[in-house]
Amino acid sequence: MGATTTTGSGALPALTSIRFIAAMTVVLSHFAELGLLPMRRAFFDFVDGGRPAVSLFFVLSGFILTYTYREPLATGGPRAFYVARFARIYPVVLFGLALVAPVTAWLLHTGDAARLLEWFALKNAVQLSLMLSLPCQLLLLNAWFPFASINQPWNGPSDSVSCEAFFYALFPWLLRRLDGQGARRVVLACAAVWIAQGVGIVLIQSTLPASRSGFLVVGLPLLRMAEFVLGIGAALVFMSMRARRAGRHALGLTFVCVALAAIVVLAAWRPFAPVFFVEAPFFALLILGLALLERPVTGWLNSRALVKLGEASYSLYLIHVPLAYIALLAGFDRTNGWMVLAFAVWASVAVFRFYEEPMRRAIRARLNGASVPSFTPLQQARD
Repeated sequence: MGATTTTGSGALPALTSIRFIAAMTVVLSHFAELGLLPMRRAFFDFVDGGRPAVSLFFVLSGFILTYTYREPLATGGPRAFYVARFARIYPVVLFGLALVAPVTAWLLHTGDAARLLEWFALKNAVQLSLMLSLPCQLLLLNAWFPFASINQPWNGPSDSVSCEAFFYALFPWLLRRLDGQGARRVVLACAAVWIAQGVGIVLIQSTLPASRSGFLVVGLPLLRMAEFVLGIGAALVFMSMRARRAGRHALGLTFVCVALAAIVVLAAWRPFAPVFFVEAPFFALLILGLALLERPVTGWLNSRALVKLGEASYSLYLIHVPLAYIALLAGFDRTNGWMVLAFAVWASVAVFRFYEEPMRRAIRARLNGASVPSFTPLQQARD
């Protein structure tokens, strides 16, 4: 039986499903870059190597966290929130590092300089760079170091988790600043933060060489925070509209159609680099539109299978590159890389079910000293 959108409980499975779609654009892009999948250059450029998908994750994270924790943070302290965030993201960070550790050891043992350079951007002082990079990943600080020798070794995709950790640290404060301001003021505040992000991007690109500005613009948490704030703003607008109990389905459908059209046009046109910057407000509009829908428009977004894949998308995001490395060392290439892709998707579901969720519940129960309640599909969607 497929999942359905309900207004009573606030369960919005479509928001979980789009996580899998976004994660797959990242996986396909990375597999193509690594030589495991054939991909037309036009498609790779259209999805910009998966970078806009990460932007969508940041916006969605702000939305889901606001929806889930607005009331608990208003009536209690932030401790339970921080425990929940740690329990949510850290076990899979460790799992991804455990997967890539034998790969790293093998490359060092064999002295595979070509792959150390291609995969980890390491040419000189290899062991020192790996020693410096590892604690940065363990402490979720790697996004703050815009150097390939620190950012790329081990499990490179964890740099976006480093950004998320920064967003989580600021979230209670950001929510207090935006909540209660009224929908119009929230929209203006989000627009101001987004414009400030654009100014920062332009300043960095105009003053630093591309080799340095690229890392800063894509990875520096301060320059990605506006996307998270857009998600917070979209959630506050959604809850404000829901409180008025007015019919919202037609407006939500309009938002979804406008957002999708704009995202497609911007992805093809690419008027600004990075394109995810100009797409981010439309990601917020898309998420708001999907949340406003009072009944499914496209049933496949609400299907049980896609929702399950969406729940496992965080695991998929953090294990797909280590699995790709292992597959390449085992001799897989473009002719049979689709098998690795299928295995990565299956493995992500297994990791979610048998490791990620049990570890999350156990950590929360241990640190909070109480049993952990079940969550609705919307709460499951959070990053």
